[in-house]
Amino acid sequence: MPCFIGDNMDITLYKNTSEKNKISKSLSNGHTLSGTLRNESNVVNPTIIINIDNPTSYNYVYIPMFNRYYFITDFVSLRTGIWQINLKSDVLMSFKNSILGSRALIQNTQSVGKSNYLSASNWVNNCKTKTDIISFSNGLMNNGEYILITAGG
Repeated sequence: MPCFIGDNMDITLYKNTSEKNKISKSLSNGHTLSGTLRNESNVVNPTIIINIDNPTSYNYVYIPMFNRYYFITDFVSLRTGIWQINLKSDVLMSFKNSILGSRALIQNTQSVGKSNYLSASNWVNNCKTKTDIISFSNGLMNNGEYILITAGG
């Protein structure tokens, strides 16, 4: 069912206590109500008008019509009991089933180095260290000279 500006839609407000970069969020205090899509909105960063006394104890929203989760980025009081909430899509939570269901070659690596990669016949790595120390006979000048350090090969 398409959604048009001014149409009512169900939304659920939550209190999220998880880090933004965590895929599965810890949500509590779910409160479902009706909201209205504001002019010049989009699915990624919608603006919704809701009728509630005080929404500021919530920081997270789910909109079933869009099948997405959102961070609340701003509250604007339009008049008593009418609030505009500005939202930003949480792609990790919105697409967590697809993300968690995907296979990756380096699925458990949290740091770099030869011993931290999963072994596979199609994965080749080569870790080397080479250091060159160059002495500056006159030292460094105060006229904006730079020291360049590169990593990689």
